[in-house]
Amino acid sequence: MLFKEDRLARLDAETIRKSVGWYRWTHDLVEITGLDALEVLEKIYVSNIGKVIPGKTKYTTMLDENGEILDDVIIMHMSEDIYWVSTLYGPRLIPWIAAHAEGKDVQARLITYDWDMYAIQGPESPAALEKLLDTTLMGMKRFSVTDSTIGGVSVYVHRSGFTGENGFEIYCAAEKAEEIRSAVSCAVEAVGGREIYTLEVYVRSIPMEKGFALKQDFKHLNPFECGLGWSVDLDKTFIGKEATLAIRDNPRYQMVGLVFDRESTEDINIWERVYLYGVEVGRCAQAIYGYTVDKNIGFATIRADIPEGTRVTVGPNNSPATVVSKVFC
Repeated sequence: MLFKEDRLARLDAETIRKSVGWYRWTHDLVEITGLDALEVLEKIYVSNIGKVIPGKTKYTTMLDENGEILDDVIIMHMSEDIYWVSTLYGPRLIPWIAAHAEGKDVQARLITYDWDMYAIQGPESPAALEKLLDTTLMGMKRFSVTDSTIGGVSVYVHRSGFTGENGFEIYCAAEKAEEIRSAVSCAVEAVGGREIYTLEVYVRSIPMEKGFALKQDFKHLNPFECGLGWSVDLDKTFIGKEATLAIRDNPRYQMVGLVFDRESTEDINIWERVYLYGVEVGRCAQAIYGYTVDKNIGFATIRADIPEGTRVTVGPNNSPATVVSKVFC
């Protein structure tokens, strides 16, 4: 839980929003290979993965048979029949693939510990990359991945990020991590940036302000109930499609933002109840302080019929809040 007076957290947030910051945070990585790799990925993810050509990446979700989100990931098409999946739940993904790939030529293995990732995020991130890489990547599009070098060390560069700002992720072999860490730090500092230290800033506060959620925030939701309907390709077959079609036409819930009246939400835990006139209408996934918007904010899953602007209360102490868009800035 962040607080308004947390000076380091505020500095970290301002650095990402106004300049450039870097941090080390390796998601789980699962490498998927084989002649039938694409066929299996098409089955377990809702997006059209066939359109993701080598060198491109895509954000998508994985559903169960009830149409509820099991995971949200970025799929990176590294080369012919080789894909990387960036997820927070690698050990869960591998058996799920195995369960839906019987008789197929597909292999999935966890490669998390083979690679380190350094995120470089903020408006000045392209300038930092120009200082960092041996070759220029000017013109590289968002959701692209390419190979490059830093001081002669081979790396992969992914243009993306979880902050809502311009950003890149550098993947390097684990044994080269300290060498790349030093180079990243020097390049970012050379353009006026710094290392980011507050985990809750770059994982929760900064992303939440831009409407970026984590998998646990999507609990029991379908993509059409949390603003991710754009990612679903209904022209193909995928696990949970039948349920998804029913939910699209008759959504049960919606994912919304909450702005709290109080200066502290310390007493609000994960999945606290949300009430409308004393009747439970949903759950608050999490609340945190947003330094860009200078407010206590949160994500909530509530009944689909409740409009923005509705006044609700949250938690055991009936903290007053207003239902708003889940994109705060």
